[in-house]
Amino acid sequence: MSDVRAAAPSELDTVVGVLVAAFQDDPVSRWVFPDDERRRATAHPAFFRAIAEAAFAAGFVDVTTDHSAAILWLPGGDDGDDAPIAGLDAGEHGRLATLLGMMAEREPPGPLWHAQFIGVLPARQRRGVGARLLRHGLARADGEGVPTYLEASSPDSVRLYRRLGFGDHGPAFAPPGGPPMRPMRRPVTDEYSAPSKARRKP
Repeated sequence: MSDVRAAAPSELDTVVGVLVAAFQDDPVSRWVFPDDERRRATAHPAFFRAIAEAAFAAGFVDVTTDHSAAILWLPGGDDGDDAPIAGLDAGEHGRLATLLGMMAEREPPGPLWHAQFIGVLPARQRRGVGARLLRHGLARADGEGVPTYLEASSPDSVRLYRRLGFGDHGPAFAPPGGPPMRPMRRPVTDEYSAPSKARRKP
């Protein structure tokens, strides 16, 4: 039996907490939100709450049953509300806008499901949890006949995504002075497909 399931909207705080912890030391997060304490206590909670709310409203939020990991899926072209995120300062907003603009330029045309954030608690990383989380969403997308897309932010994540069927979608890119990200797309396959019980399509 899979240990991955759809999250309930009532679990929003839990999902945000997982992502805040998982991305505290992520290179891209450190570029957007460079102050360690602000990132942990203020910026990440505000940012991930906004994106998670968008995913609950228009996409999918999956979690492991032990709440050690969470993933946010949004339809292609939907990066959440463009309104400023309360709690972020001007510099954080500016860097975030730069990064999201670069990501939007490279996203392939839809329909597709975009895995916006895949977070595993630090103590549970490198144990295959992220792969199980992703396979759950890939099965749902395959059942719908819809491709998937994401951006890899580390060599380890690139290797994982390649094993799951993702290939390069153009060259890596980086914001000014920031770390590289590699856009990757996965076509529809029958590897994980099963009759879909999805609530919506992109």
